[in-house]
Amino acid sequence: MPERIVVSFRGTAALSQPDSTDAVAPWAGRRGALRAAVPPSRHRSAPRDAGAAARGAETYLTRALALKKRAEALGATLCAWSAQTFSFEFTPEDSEEAVLLAALAAEDAAVHPDARFAAGIAQGEMTYVGEAGRFTALSWGQPLLVAVMLARIALPGDVLLDPALPAVLSGELMTLGLHRGIDGARRVRGLRLDAQQPLRRQVVESVARLCKPPLLHRDGELAELAVPPGSLAVVRAEAGAGGSRLLLDLLRLLSPSRSLFVAPIGASREPFGALRRALARAAPRTEKARARAPVLPDRLQPALARLLAGEGVEPWTAAEVLAAWLAPSGARFGLLAVDDAAEVDAVSLDAIAIAMEMGAGLRAVVRLGRSDPLPAPLTAITPAAAVTLGPLPAASAQDLVRRLLDGCIDEAGARRWAARAPAFPLALRELLCEALESGVLRWIGRSVAPRRRSAGRGRPARTMTGAELAAPPAFRPIEGRLRLLAVGPRSILTALATLGGDASDAAIDGLCDGTGAPKVASLAPALLGAGWAFRPEPGWLKLSSRTLRDALLAAVPPGERAAWHLAAARVVEEHAGVLGLADAAWHAAKAGDRRSAAELAARAARAAGDALLESSAAELLAFADEQETAREHRLDEAPDSTSSQPPTFRTPIEVVGEAPDPERGPPAPAEERPDAHRGAADSAARWRGPASPDGARGGTLPAPRPDDHRAALAHEAPAGFLDTTSLDAGQLLGDASGDPLAKTSESPVLSMNDIAVRLAELARQALVQGDLRTLERLVGELRRTGEHADLVERMSGLVSLGRGAKDDALRRFRIAAEVEASPAQRARALLAYGVALAAAGRTEGALLEGLSALARAREAEDRRGEQACARFLAQLAAATGHEDAARAWTQVARLAGVAPPS
Repeated sequence: MPERIVVSFRGTAALSQPDSTDAVAPWAGRRGALRAAVPPSRHRSAPRDAGAAARGAETYLTRALALKKRAEALGATLCAWSAQTFSFEFTPEDSEEAVLLAALAAEDAAVHPDARFAAGIAQGEMTYVGEAGRFTALSWGQPLLVAVMLARIALPGDVLLDPALPAVLSGELMTLGLHRGIDGARRVRGLRLDAQQPLRRQVVESVARLCKPPLLHRDGELAELAVPPGSLAVVRAEAGAGGSRLLLDLLRLLSPSRSLFVAPIGASREPFGALRRALARAAPRTEKARARAPVLPDRLQPALARLLAGEGVEPWTAAEVLAAWLAPSGARFGLLAVDDAAEVDAVSLDAIAIAMEMGAGLRAVVRLGRSDPLPAPLTAITPAAAVTLGPLPAASAQDLVRRLLDGCIDEAGARRWAARAPAFPLALRELLCEALESGVLRWIGRSVAPRRRSAGRGRPARTMTGAELAAPPAFRPIEGRLRLLAVGPRSILTALATLGGDASDAAIDGLCDGTGAPKVASLAPALLGAGWAFRPEPGWLKLSSRTLRDALLAAVPPGERAAWHLAAARVVEEHAGVLGLADAAWHAAKAGDRRSAAELAARAARAAGDALLESSAAELLAFADEQETAREHRLDEAPDSTSSQPPTFRTPIEVVGEAPDPERGPPAPAEERPDAHRGAADSAARWRGPASPDGARGGTLPAPRPDDHRAALAHEAPAGFLDTTSLDAGQLLGDASGDPLAKTSESPVLSMNDIAVRLAELARQALVQGDLRTLERLVGELRRTGEHADLVERMSGLVSLGRGAKDDALRRFRIAAEVEASPAQRARALLAYGVALAAAGRTEGALLEGLSALARAREAEDRRGEQACARFLAQLAAATGHEDAARAWTQVARLAGVAPPS
């Protein structure tokens, strides 16, 4: 029995002479009152007279035959009919045609609303009975029974859908609510089809009608940014506040002689990557605008060619290219705009800083996050102006909603939807996109209204979590839109986000190869129309916002991220220049392919050295050495890696504790001492940077539970309780599961420093696991070595606190906090003391010590320490019932986590 979609129609056919037979008469209702044979219309038109009924009787058959011809043209077959109902069946593949046939009949403008057909649609197995013509095949089945009952209870002009219809369950059809009725002795219910926008793809197409309004409520900020020649201006804005749009409008407003828009590309690891992309795109725009292209001196032509080819040049030469490109013309000076400056590669920023110091009158405007520090290469330049973009006023937010919808929504609706999202431009736009794509809003002609009266009212459907509160304002509506997106377009967007949010069609297709996703060219019009991306140049696709990039990467399942990074490393290696191999190395490292990462980084380092980029070459070599060391450690791991016990090495911990202190061996060679690698390790840490395409920032740790002080202590241990200055660079930057003693211990006798390092690491692991017995034993062994006295004191305090000896624990923490040390070390000690006070129930003292620790961490420019202090203060505020303060400190922690390391 084949499965079919059945569409049943019920018309209104009146008798031409109703008094000529006794078979038709009004029937009594349940209480004896006479009841009309035809239900009253819900339409507001006046009741028709007898003549109109007669004319309806004459035209019923004509309209039914016309509908039959239309159905046959769409591939349908007439399967059943009666005096006032008739039904057609479609194959399951023709579901769209079946819905359109019913919608066109229900919305027939040439027919009076009371005389229109009512329709019902159901799907299931049908039994063939016999043929009655070329386009007639009599059939029967449950779908026919359900469709006819739905048509009987439907009002004229309505189309009711079986709630079990597959197209309804998949969300392909748009409905207007539930309709209930009684057919004979059965209660029947169906979903009302939106006959004006029956298909979801029609609803999605409404997003393309959103307008791009002018920049609102930013006139004061634009006026402040009219900086004099040779100066720097800073724009601080949260994600989605309109900072990028402000830079673009500023380029048009100031009418510079020439302009250059610089933004981060890829993984921001390629030296001169941002500057190369900016120069490559500026030349075509200059020619398109018929402006005079910059004339560079002959000696700079080869340098420009090397920059565009991704081979790099010496920073001073790159600065000369910039100065010549943005040279003044008459009384007009060049303008350089740097978007998301915190993520732009340091070499590009070095060239910009040098160019501004050449005295050519070059102006620059950089955009940063609200708490991002000015990048190190630009700190020597005193900003002439600084503005901060906050949320829009309520009136401006309502105006923005009306302008986005082209004035098609009334004032009450604009006020309702403006209050549904934070008053940031991107958040409001994404909220409207989500409402249109999900069908909550209907955009018909010049009218935008809720599909249901309750839509857009009240508070959000659920309370947001702490992570959602800390996320950018537009993050939540973007996540809602992504859930509605099909697999193919979402795969393309994920590939684009993995490549940094700005990539060529060829690179995206190469990354999607094997995923089953269609080519970019076939889906680009839909992606552009929905506002997911735009074309910065022919053959390239760029995401509409960096918030969208972060949301896409955060939505990738953790188990699939390594595969995406591995494919990205291959694609970047094929499409990038020789310096772009730095991005490929980073992707390979994220995928766990450390061998390829080391090889790619070494090749990029050689190219950087050839271009006289000594600092970049050193950082790349340090990264390559880190990856190779981590790979060797992984190969040296014990075969049984599933044991839950701490790994033991050549000298067991028990032997170390019972044996007399061994004499210190001769000092290690310079290339093996931790200090010899510390500079390279710091450079490698800076090169790795804070941004992570997994949707998170490097270095952030999960927040502990407020009700468990041991979790809070364990959370602080990696950054606060372990003195990392004495650890080897491979231990700091390599794989945590590797053997830190493998490359220095050729004999079973370990130096005292090596033993202390290992004991400190095991103590940290015991602290994280909450194993007080092991921690107490390891602290005792660590005290024997005489190393890490401050760490021993803090660990002893933790043991005392865990044993219930609060006074002794607080005494130890207070002594450690009062010791004169560097600001970073003082921050750790003060934070430990604050956590101990909180665990002892002394919240006021904990608050004071936490604030002091935060001040010391900021003094030391220790972002991880600042983040840990802010998280502790957030937990403390939440535990004492100050929810607003807890949210504020959580936001501070998030901003500290996304800031680049000092």
